Amino acid sequence: MKAGRPPGRGLQPDPHEYSEAETRTLLIDLELKRAGWALDQPRDREYEVSGMPNDKGKGFVDYVLWGDDGRPLGVVEAKKTTADARVGQQQAKLYADCLEASTGQRPIIFYTNGYDTWIWDDAFYPPRKVLGFYKKEELQRLIQRRTTRKRLDISKLSKTIIERYYQRRTIGSIGEVFESGRRKSLIVLATGTGKTRVSIALVDLLQRMNWVKRVLFLADRVSLVN
Repeated sequence: MKAGRPPGRGLQPDPHEYSEAETRTLLIDLELKRAGWALDQPRDREYEVSGMPNDKGKGFVDYVLWGDDGRPLGVVEAKKTTADARVGQQQAKLYADCLEASTGQRPIIFYTNGYDTWIWDDAFYPPRKVLGFYKKEELQRLIQRRTTRKRLDISKLSKTIIERYYQRRTIGSIGEVFESGRRKSLIVLATGTGKTRVSIALVDLLQRMNWVKRVLFLADRVSLVN
């Protein structure tokens, strides 16, 4: 198997135990470039920051993903393949703190061992595992939503989609869950009470309040899709 190819994308997992430097070169660099990050500038790797809680007060960020305005969109903390990627969570947070202090913008946090990658937008959500790194426009959108998204106010619900009081209360409860920083919610309603309309009204609200851009809507019957 070709060196550096992550498991799940080829025939067999790569059996090598890479060092951190090899992990970066053979795995992380490759995945970042697949996401559109050229990594062709010196500041993209080993970027020096000040304000770290150590004797020298300095540190070196493994990767910084920069926006077109010269401010950081993301930081990446790398660990070797045999280490748990989550070991780098606190280190990545400290780097984000330093970059925020120097640039005025808090980047999205990633930490990875080349196989497992975690994302953490600690301004809103807890860490979660993802399949790969985000593209520049995706990170820009996440950061923009910090200031542009609005509260999920049920008074803003479309009355042409739903109008029953329990439907509105259902979406209000979901809004409270999402605004608390949780990412999942389950709706349980009896047959005929309008679960499909509630779902559509929720999607409409999320889009208009700038929480989401696109939504994958799954249904088990063509009639529901229609």
